[in-house]
Amino acid sequence: MITFWVSILALSMVLFGLLYQFDRGIGILLGVEREERGRRAVPSTVAPIGDGNETWLIVAGIVFCAAFPIVYATLLSAFHVPFLLMLAGLILRAVAAERRDKTRRRRWLWQGALSGASLVVAFMQGLMLGTLVEGLIISRGVYSRDEFGWWSLLAVLCGGGGLCIGYALLGASWLVRKFESNSRIDSYYRLIPALSLGSLLALVFVFVYTLALNLRVMTHDPTVRAAYPHVALDRSQANGARRQPDDP
Repeated sequence: MITFWVSILALSMVLFGLLYQFDRGIGILLGVEREERGRRAVPSTVAPIGDGNETWLIVAGIVFCAAFPIVYATLLSAFHVPFLLMLAGLILRAVAAERRDKTRRRRWLWQGALSGASLVVAFMQGLMLGTLVEGLIISRGVYSRDEFGWWSLLAVLCGGGGLCIGYALLGASWLVRKFESNSRIDSYYRLIPALSLGSLLALVFVFVYTLALNLRVMTHDPTVRAAYPHVALDRSQANGARRQPDDP
C-alpha cells in the first residue's frame, strides 16, 4: 500500500513539474517584457490549460497529507514560513491574473504583482528543495531547529539560481514554441542560451556542494557531528556505555 501511495505522489509531482512550472516562468518573464502588446499576449498562451494543470498540485497535497501525515506534519513545521509565503504568492498570482484582464486602470500594477508573485513562488519552492537536499535536523521524529533553520547558502542558490532560472527557461521555451510564426520569437529565443547556462551552473554547484558536505559527514568531523546530532556517526561511546556495568 505504501508503494502505491508513493507512486501516486511521485506521479502527481512529476506531472505538476512538467505541465505547470513553465507557467511560473512565463510570469517571471512577464516582468522583463517591455511592449504592452506582448504583456497581454504572453499570459494568454497558458490561459486555457493553466487552471487544469494546477490540479496535480492539489492531488499531491491531498495524497501527502492523507497517506503520510507524520511526514507532512514534520515538513510543515520545518517549512512553515516559506510555505506560507508560497501560498501567499499563489493567491496573489491568481488575483493579479484575474484583475489584469478585467481592468484598464493601473494595469501595470497587476502585471508587476503577477510577475513578482511568480518569482516569490519559484524562490520559495527552491528554498525548500535546497533545504531538503542539504538535510533536515530531525531528532526523535521532531524537527529540532528554529523556524528559520531552512535559510542557507545552498537553499538560496537553489531558489534563486536553480528554480527561478529553470522556470524562466521553461517559460521561454514555451513562448518560443507558441510564437514560432511571430516576430516576438527572437526576444525569447535569445534568452534561452543564457538561461540554460545559468541552470547548468546551478546544477553543478548543487552537486559539488552536496558532495563536499557528504564527504565531511563521512569523515566523522566533530563539527559535523555537532551540526547533525541525529546521525549516529560514531558508536564507540554507546558501546562503551553498554560495557560499563561489566567493568570492575
